[in-house]
Amino acid sequence: MNRAPALLAAVALACCHAPALPRAAAPPENAEVKPVLVSPPDARYDGSIRVASIFPTVGRYARSGQQSHHGARMAVADVNAAGGVHGRRLSLLEYRTGSYFADGRHAALLAVEEAEAVAIVGANASSLSEAIAGIADTRGVVQVSNVSTADDLTWDPASGRDRPYVFRVCPSDVVMGLSLAEFARDDLKARRVAILYEVGRSYSAKLARSFADAFADPGRGRVAAEFFYLPLETDFRNQLQEVAAFRADVLFLPGSFTDATLIAGQAERLGIRPTLLGGDAWSNRLLFKRDAPTRTSYYADHCAPPAAFLERYRREFGSESDGCRAILAYDAVQAVAAALRALPPVTDADLTTGLAATRDRVRAALADVSFEGMAGLIRFDDHGDVLRGVAMTAVEPMAGLPRRRLVGWLGAH
Repeated sequence: MNRAPALLAAVALACCHAPALPRAAAPPENAEVKPVLVSPPDARYDGSIRVASIFPTVGRYARSGQQSHHGARMAVADVNAAGGVHGRRLSLLEYRTGSYFADGRHAALLAVEEAEAVAIVGANASSLSEAIAGIADTRGVVQVSNVSTADDLTWDPASGRDRPYVFRVCPSDVVMGLSLAEFARDDLKARRVAILYEVGRSYSAKLARSFADAFADPGRGRVAAEFFYLPLETDFRNQLQEVAAFRADVLFLPGSFTDATLIAGQAERLGIRPTLLGGDAWSNRLLFKRDAPTRTSYYADHCAPPAAFLERYRREFGSESDGCRAILAYDAVQAVAAALRALPPVTDADLTTGLAATRDRVRAALADVSFEGMAGLIRFDDHGDVLRGVAMTAVEPMAGLPRRRLVGWLGAH
């Protein structure tokens, strides 16, 4: 897509303000880096249908990983309370890993080769999910991710390469970006959008790219300027001055809720007040707790959790469920259960000596499932991506934490 020279200049100016980061020390030569796995589950066969739950509980993605484990646990409890699958109990093998891709890959190998899981649910970050996908697809085991959005997780549009065993119950970055661009264009009536994203973080950069490609149309008066910041950067004033010079109607922030909160506060103090727009990484309840914009902001998420689910989660685990991690992990397990129900009752032989054929049958059945999940209708396209739109949420300023309300759904629902 062609960019106007002025926009390229704005990008160049924004790039110049990013400070250099200290380099991390390299590990000693030949040092052994062991994957992080907390308390591996018991892999002994007990007659149940085993589903592996692979999510981090250590490191950067630990909080959402723990919530994902909880959601999967709730789903297995509900399946078994309803009589299991054709009378056979479902068991959840929880692999609590670190937040590095090697951790997810190691857990997937254990789940597939030692525990002989029928399917894998996980993970909550695209880097981890892609590591798991490398095992799931080559070993012929279904993987269902709850909130991994990288567009090439299930298939690669550039090469056409498919991963037939990999599914997800959330929209991809491309769907999210298209939906947010549509909202900025049609609902916010934006003509000039500034995009401020975290360079080096795949989620932020890819969401920025898909939004920009979908929104910009100079022939119709819609232009987008891109600015970036580096990981760990906390002073965004220089970039915000460039946003102000660009005269943006909307500032799109496809980064974390912590970054969005910092940027919102600094923009307010500078008197820069475009409408703020974000993606699903804004879904933490602490968004704008310390600093908030004085006008309504908006973000897109993968679901709108029912109050009953949130209350049950709070009661069972003594904490809040942020965003869609838990509820979509719940739906990921229920999708596997729905595929198993579509098959004849499995035997002990199907789960042991005939496991490879059983895994293939589960994959074929999962591709055809259609059921009403806790977060909405679950059915998949030819690439294993869920056919559902995104939920737009308004964040309205008020004393204390801002009030949130569902604006509506964009895309298929």
